[in-house]
Amino acid sequence: MSALRRRTLFFGAAALLLASGALAPAQEVALSEGQHIELKELVALATQRSPLLDSLDTQAQASREGANQARAWPGPSLALEAGRKTEASRSGGRYEAAFEQPLPILGKPGLRGRLFGLEAETRGASLDAARLRVTLEVIRAVYEYAANRRRAAFVAKRQKRFELLRSYLAGREFPTPQRKAESLIVQNHIHQLVAAAVQSQAAYKATLERLKTYAPLAPGAYPELVVPWLTGGGSIDATDWSARALEGNPELRVQRLAVQAAGIEAALASKEGYPEPSLLASYEQARAAETEKNYGLGLSLAFPSWNRNRSGIRSARRRKAAEERLLAFEEQRLRADLARIAVEFEAARQTAKQYPEAMLGELMAQLKEADEGFRKGQLDLLTFLELDDAVSETYERILQAQLGLAAAAAELLAATGETDPLARFGAL
Repeated sequence: MSALRRRTLFFGAAALLLASGALAPAQEVALSEGQHIELKELVALATQRSPLLDSLDTQAQASREGANQARAWPGPSLALEAGRKTEASRSGGRYEAAFEQPLPILGKPGLRGRLFGLEAETRGASLDAARLRVTLEVIRAVYEYAANRRRAAFVAKRQKRFELLRSYLAGREFPTPQRKAESLIVQNHIHQLVAAAVQSQAAYKATLERLKTYAPLAPGAYPELVVPWLTGGGSIDATDWSARALEGNPELRVQRLAVQAAGIEAALASKEGYPEPSLLASYEQARAAETEKNYGLGLSLAFPSWNRNRSGIRSARRRKAAEERLLAFEEQRLRADLARIAVEFEAARQTAKQYPEAMLGELMAQLKEADEGFRKGQLDLLTFLELDDAVSETYERILQAQLGLAAAAAELLAATGETDPLARFGAL
């Protein structure tokens, strides 16, 4: 089956899974060995079928419903009584009905509704932050998986090359001490490469299992996850990114909402010390000697608390001051973090620029040329081993440069609270 065909089948299965509301969130997408999957497909699968994001979205909806209910006026009450009235030697039935409707003229339900509304906004901000976190975790995991997969393939090729080299050395006639030492050196390298192969294969398999925390992928197969090569060509303006972070950082958004909520709580506490009236209406009918009917309409008003909720007001104002100070600290911390992130991102970007993708092919060509030179006797073993070590080190640095830039870009996007992190990640 061609790579294009496998990718088409994956995307179709994923689209069917995402479109079906009847499917459970834990429904897994089947994979095949070596199947090519794009980064954007995995991000879409992780964000649209995440139980975590579904949970936060449901909590936000619950808070919005609670806000609507909190704004409603309290319901009325109705009292009914029945008895007997005795007057002289006569008695008759007595009936009474009373109706009471609280009148929240101080606006307490509206303030409580605003509090629930801010809670809903906080839940929404937490949902946006979680969606961003899931996206960036998937991006980091996919880049790590791709790097570990390349590393495992490179180690396997090195191991095969050294095994061929061992066979070549073993076939030489008249083994001298020099040749025996060369054979032992190659054999020791093979032992190291066997261990490295086991570790590298375990690394990319473990990375895929970690990725399944966010993307519902079926077990058993290890696909080829296709990621864009990070060239390091996109520089950043630290001042511009700092301003964007102060405006869109998820933690700051939540803290600003906490300050607003504390202000509303202080306003509500100032009203709690005052009672609110209730409208009363009553009707009474009694009959003994004669029938009596009584009607009434009025207002009831509870006595205010003796201290007018002064302690509650002071407590609410102190909470508001504490939230404002915490907001100031969070802004200060974010500015410092942005300066650090900008420095680390620039270093990672400059490092990635030194290692273009074409360099991977050049390294393999160098090893092939050295292998041919050694077999023709134009290159001694020591020089061949030094070149092999240098190529291996450079190959590893290339992979680490990609991982470093991906991690730095993800941290930068997390700090600024990007709404479309995948597109912005590609630009960086």
